[in-house]
Amino acid sequence: GIIFVGASGRPVEGVKIAFSPIKEEIYYIGDNGTDIQAGGCVRTRRIENKDYKALARELLTFDKEYDFMSCLPGKVYVNANSGEFKKLLSSYGYALTEEEDLSTLKEITKVSLYHDGGVPSEVRKILQNKWGDKMDVVISGRVWLDFTAKGSNKGSALALIQDYYEITPEETVVFGNADNDISMFKRARYSYAVSGASRQLKKEAYEVIGAMEEDAVLHKLKEILEKC
Repeated sequence: GIIFVGASGRPVEGVKIAFSPIKEEIYYIGDNGTDIQAGGCVRTRRIENKDYKALARELLTFDKEYDFMSCLPGKVYVNANSGEFKKLLSSYGYALTEEEDLSTLKEITKVSLYHDGGVPSEVRKILQNKWGDKMDVVISGRVWLDFTAKGSNKGSALALIQDYYEITPEETVVFGNADNDISMFKRARYSYAVSGASRQLKKEAYEVIGAMEEDAVLHKLKEILEKC
């Protein structure tokens, strides 16, 4: 048989919206690998409370053009004064919980830093250098920088599912477009990057295919399934 897993930096609830016609028939890796819902393989991987508190306190000092959300399976927390940021997240279909002080939360699985123009490379490097020994810090799409517990990423989540269902990397196909997919590409023999993917992801890919907007992923899936 074939197992299909929707893997995303978004919460599982947001991924289910994207796959709504078949949402009960597939498995999920959400929040960049921290929320795994794959039949009997269910895992939640959390940031250490003390590390989260220190990170949140730092991010709360950032300029107004930055904002961030803190996630748990089924919950997205935002600053009560976020304004436009809350509108953006609501447009994704997220159910938001407003907090006066995000640094007081506990058992958080993922933090996503947002900047409308994308988190500048110099800011990203500073944060990766500061937090990289305690957390995975990766670009997730065009405008996000994600923080998860060290070793908690899409690749390690995929590895757990592979081990649980006794699936080898040679039997695994993955698709991606951003740096947060690199760890997942390392767990699959057949890894496909779309044409608009990050430069680093393309280097890791088995093959670079066409654009998402041209249904390149769907076409490649059909091609693979016809050979099965």
